[in-house]
Amino acid sequence: MKISAAAAALLSLAVPTATAWTVSRQNSAMMVSSVHRSASMSIRSPSLLQSTTVKDAAMEEVAAAEAAAPASTNPEIFGTVSSSKLNKLYDLVVIGGGPAGVAGAIKAAQMGRRAIVIDKPKFDAGVLPNGLDLFFGGPTGLFSKALRDLAKTTNVAAIRAQHMDSDVIWKQITNGIVKLAMRNSEGQCRTLARYGIDYLQGSAMLLGEDDEANKAAESQFEDDMDSPEDGLRSVKICDAKTIDEDGNLVDSDLTVTGTKVLVCTGSKSTRLPGIPFEESHRIFDSDTINLLGYFPRSVTISGLGIIGIEFANIFNALGVKDVNILVRGDVETSTKKLGMDMDVANELMRLLTESGVKVLEGTSVSEFSYVPPPGADDEYIEMKLNDGSTMQTDLFFAATGRYPVGKNEETGLESAGVEVADRGMVGIDKKTLATSSKNVYAAGDVIGPPALASTSMEQAQRAVSAMFHEGDDDVTKDANHDDPLSIGVWTIPEMGYFGLTKEQAEKEGYSV
Repeated sequence: MKISAAAAALLSLAVPTATAWTVSRQNSAMMVSSVHRSASMSIRSPSLLQSTTVKDAAMEEVAAAEAAAPASTNPEIFGTVSSSKLNKLYDLVVIGGGPAGVAGAIKAAQMGRRAIVIDKPKFDAGVLPNGLDLFFGGPTGLFSKALRDLAKTTNVAAIRAQHMDSDVIWKQITNGIVKLAMRNSEGQCRTLARYGIDYLQGSAMLLGEDDEANKAAESQFEDDMDSPEDGLRSVKICDAKTIDEDGNLVDSDLTVTGTKVLVCTGSKSTRLPGIPFEESHRIFDSDTINLLGYFPRSVTISGLGIIGIEFANIFNALGVKDVNILVRGDVETSTKKLGMDMDVANELMRLLTESGVKVLEGTSVSEFSYVPPPGADDEYIEMKLNDGSTMQTDLFFAATGRYPVGKNEETGLESAGVEVADRGMVGIDKKTLATSSKNVYAAGDVIGPPALASTSMEQAQRAVSAMFHEGDDDVTKDANHDDPLSIGVWTIPEMGYFGLTKEQAEKEGYSV
C-alpha cells in the first residue's frame, strides 16, 4: 500500500502503528523534495493535514517502517467489516460516528445487543492510509479543545524570542493537535472493538418501511426476529470498503438491516450569504477551522456564540495581537440567546476585553473587498463594515451558528418517513427520543439544542435504553428533554452555568 506525502507527515506521530504501513521509495523521494521546497519558500499550508513541512525524523520513521514490515504483514484497517458479518441482522444500526453515535452503540452492547456504527468521514484529508479517521468519535469542538490546551502550555512569546518562524511554531502546535486526535479516534475504535461493535466507513441512507430492500430483509430475517410484527429497518450504504471471504478489501455498496436505527447525523456550520467561503485558505466556518494550517497574525470572528467566544480567547492566549469579535446586535441580547446569566456574561466580557480582545457591537461585514490568493501570505483580507469603515484581517472566522443535518438527501430521513423541521431538526418524542418513523430514534445535534457532546451522549444512551428495555419499568419516567442542562464554555479560565438565570428565576417568583 502506498501512502501520500500528506499521510507520511503524520507517521512520526504514530510510531505504534507505523510498522503496519509501507511507502514506495519514489514517494519518499518526492516528499523529501517537498520538504526542501517548503523550507526555502516558507509557503503557508492551507491545512494542518496537508502540510509538506516534515521533520527529518518523519523520514527516518518511514524508512524504518518500510525496512521492518515483512511481506506477510496483514495490517489492521479501520472502518471496514467483513461481508459475512454485514449479511446478518443487527439489533441496532447507528448512523453517525460522533459522541452520540458511539455512546449509543456502546449502550446497546452493554445491554447484550449487536450493533454497528456507520460513519462518513468529515474530511478525506483526515483519513490515514490504514483507514483511521482522525475525527471519528470526537466532538465538533475537538480541534478547539486541543488548541486551547496547547495555548495554555505553549509559551509562544518565548519561542518567538528564539527567532522561530511562525510556520515552525504552528507546526509544533498542530503536531500536538494531531497527536490528540489520533489518540482519541484510535481509542474510540479500540473501545468499539472490545464491545464487539462493528464500525464501517461509508455514506448511509435510511430506507423506508415499504422500500423493496426493506421488505426483502423482513422476509430474509423473519426467523431471527423475536417479534416479526414489530418490523425492522434497512440502511443503504455507499462508498464502503468491506472484507470478502478471501480476506480481500473491496469497494462495496450494500444494505445492512437492524431491528432499530439510531440517527446521530450531527450538525453543520451555518454559512451566511455574502461571505466568500470558497476562499477556504483564509475564510473559515466552524467546520473548516479544524483544518487551519497557519499561525494567523490577526483574527476577526463574526458571532458571539460559544464557539466564537472560545476561539477568540484561544487565539488571544496564543499571542495573536489583534483579535476582534463582530456582533451584529449587542452583547446582552447575544448572551441571553445562549441562556447565559448576565452576571456570568458580564464577567466573561470583562475577561475578554481586559485580555485585549475587542468586542464590536452593532458591527457586521457588508463587503469583502479583497481576499489574498493562496501564497500571498504578506497580504490581508480587506473588508468594508456596515458603518462605512474598513478593516483588515489575516483570518476571518464565521462563527454564526450551526444547523442540524436532518434535511440531507444523502441520509434520506424525510423520504423514509422521519419528520424533519425546515431547519433540519428531527422531531422526537421527548421521553424516548423516538422519531415519527417506526423503529427509528435520534439523538445529538440533529434533534436541536443544546447540541453539546455531553448532552448528546446522554440522549443516545436514553434512546437505546428506551428501545431495548425489558420488563415493566419505565426507563424514561424521570426523563425530561426540556430540563435545564449544564453548559461549559472552554475559555481560559473555563466558565460554566446551570439552571435558571437571575431574570428567569425572578419571573418564576423566586426572590434572588
